[in-house]
Amino acid sequence: MADPTGVAGDATGQVVDDVLFARVMARLGPWVPDRAPGGPDVPPVGIAVSGGADSLCLAFLAARWRRAVRALVVDHGLRAESAHEARLTLERLRDLGIPADLLVLDGLTRGPGLADRARRARYAALTRACRQAGIIDLLLGHHADDQAETILIRRRAASGPDGLAGMAWISSTADLRLVRPLLGFGKARLRATLRHAGLAWVEDPSNADVRAERARVRAALAGAPDRAMRACRSAAGAGRARMAADRDQAVALAARAEYAPGGWVALPADLLSPRALSSVLRMVSGRDYPPPRRAVDALAAAPRPATLGGACLLPAGPALRRVGLAWLVVREEAAMDDAVPARAGACWDGRFVLWAPGRTVLDGVTLGAAGSVARWAPPGWRSRWPARAWRTLPALHRDGRVVAVPTAGICHAPELAGVRIALLPGAMAAESGLFGDLPEGGAGVGPGGESALAVQERPDMGV
Repeated sequence: MADPTGVAGDATGQVVDDVLFARVMARLGPWVPDRAPGGPDVPPVGIAVSGGADSLCLAFLAARWRRAVRALVVDHGLRAESAHEARLTLERLRDLGIPADLLVLDGLTRGPGLADRARRARYAALTRACRQAGIIDLLLGHHADDQAETILIRRRAASGPDGLAGMAWISSTADLRLVRPLLGFGKARLRATLRHAGLAWVEDPSNADVRAERARVRAALAGAPDRAMRACRSAAGAGRARMAADRDQAVALAARAEYAPGGWVALPADLLSPRALSSVLRMVSGRDYPPPRRAVDALAAAPRPATLGGACLLPAGPALRRVGLAWLVVREEAAMDDAVPARAGACWDGRFVLWAPGRTVLDGVTLGAAGSVARWAPPGWRSRWPARAWRTLPALHRDGRVVAVPTAGICHAPELAGVRIALLPGAMAAESGLFGDLPEGGAGVGPGGESALAVQERPDMGV
């Protein structure tokens, strides 16, 4: 396309210009209105920035797209150089006029599952920072090369059709929209954009460590651009199919399933399809990924009391069966997190957030599982839900005693009467992500970062 800004590509690929980026962002809205020059502050759009080329290019483009942005720089603390690199990234962002906060992760150690543990810790820190800053849209720097790598990794793992849709342009958690505006652009094109702007970035040597599966796949794709293009095209097709299935599932679950504020779900027998069951198990457990597909398929084909992926499938009692609900999915007690200090904004078990208006810390109080109903329910208390479900509720504890179960409306300590606990699962039972091609966005992963996907505007994209 012609470059309306007058910015030309260099030898390593055509740059991403402001007009093209703004067009992509328009398709990924709606957005909180931007701050007018000299006007009052508005909630910013967040940008996750590692300091590498991809996220730094995203920050550079986003700051030219709107005024109200805020960068969040995460220091994992896993390399001796990481603190210096984080400070350097903060300086580069501030030179660009981008407000930035440093998030330092504590407690990460090398060992098995490091990549997954680091990712979980990073997203937890980003989510907390977004809540504190009033951010509801967080931009992530994943690009087309990342998408191709993801598809090949999932193929090797025999992922189901949903997994082969790859990463979504937009995905949602309980209180954040995660937006990936760069999925249509290759890494070479992003680096060309930074070079043209005269910007340097941080190179993380761990990205080339072939002990990691993604690094090995990245190396294999480096000399096979056609293979990367095909992977992205297949993801686009799988993404369109996934969105259609998501819509059908959302309608069915909204109409016929029952969701309890305590985090469990009741389902009619004929909604126990593998796809619906997998989504509900994931939501109730608070985990990032659903249980193994074969195990879910077997359970859906022959439903029975079982524990899978941090959640339990139980037969419903008579009161629920009378209204057509045959099965309950509840949290697995043994898999729940230990209690945490009761602080405003504290998250327990990956699903429950503590709200304490006007207070920061509840002295001597912890947030954890309610446990036995006999410990906290008043005499004669009855419910149509089983005790096994109620035991998984979040509760406030003091001196080894349950003093409040806000979700059940029970409080034995008057000074805690204003405390609330909100259910904010990281994944929804009915997904609402945007997958597939992005109309008018420009998509590419190929030699020099040129366009690799033919994208056409369609009326069913949902944006």
